[in-house]
Amino acid sequence: MGRTHTLDFITNIPKDSVESATIFFKTDSMQYYQEFPLEGRHGHYNFKYDPDLYPGTRLQYYFVIKSKTNIHGIPINDKGELTPVNKLLIDPVQYFKQRSRLNQ
Repeated sequence: MGRTHTLDFITNIPKDSVESATIFFKTDSMQYYQEFPLEGRHGHYNFKYDPDLYPGTRLQYYFVIKSKTNIHGIPINDKGELTPVNKLLIDPVQYFKQRSRLNQ
């Protein structure tokens, strides 16, 4: 059983201008990105990733907000290109056990 992770982003786009907010994610055991709509509160959007539902050791994700006039994706790199977050999913208990073994 894995630990859930909350994936957050914050925007200053007014709520009445946001038509939709979406997260796209996949793990290293998935071939394609999964798409989930998000509800925001005061510009704060989050998604709870559950490794029991979507197992893997790596997680890639990005967010997209569609406004009345634009589509915004985050995160972006220095060139302005959409660049998904690439997160290694480590169980903290296992991490510290392994680290203590290596430090002996």
